[in-house]
Amino acid sequence: MIKMRFLATAMILCNCAAITIVNNGVAADSTNFSNNNAPSYENGVLTIPRVDTPDQVGNYQDAVLRFDPKLSTWVLQQVIPAKFNSSNPRIKSVNVFVINDSFPTQVFLQVIGDFTCGEFGQINIGRKENLFDIQISVTPTPPGQACTTDITEFVRVIQLDVYRLSAGDYQYSINGGNQGTFTLTKDNKFGECGGTSNTEEICETEVTTGS
Repeated sequence: MIKMRFLATAMILCNCAAITIVNNGVAADSTNFSNNNAPSYENGVLTIPRVDTPDQVGNYQDAVLRFDPKLSTWVLQQVIPAKFNSSNPRIKSVNVFVINDSFPTQVFLQVIGDFTCGEFGQINIGRKENLFDIQISVTPTPPGQACTTDITEFVRVIQLDVYRLSAGDYQYSINGGNQGTFTLTKDNKFGECGGTSNTEEICETEVTTGS
């Protein structure tokens, strides 16, 4: 039992390290309106709201680990696997809003859909090159509780992190489908330089606020 718990703990912590690598590499995490993905620690309990894997953004959610001083290791208390489900939630439509009449440009997705049996869960976003990978999950009904067939409709507005991106065409995908595109007509960055060894950085202090 101890070995299995240690292995599970190691997997979670390794995946957390992978998140840091992803956020500093070609894939970028994006802030969303529905949940706070920052890990927290209090009274010997480490809570990790989101863990990414190469196959899925937010593949594991709400991981809770408690430090055991006798074993001198972290023991996994719970973790919720969140698998893609093309029908729950069901995505009915996606409206794209590209606000480029000011600088920097902002991009929002208005997602309209419904779900059954459970509660609305996390919205997690990752990016690989020009593709925004969005995962909307439904938290299942706890064991022992009845699952009703009532349909719950929802509307969520998701902000995509497009700052520092170059001009060009970008794609998005929600739960493995519901694909679409949008375009940035100009480079979406300004006024950053220094503090690195990158000789290609050019300081630009002038900001254009109009289109």
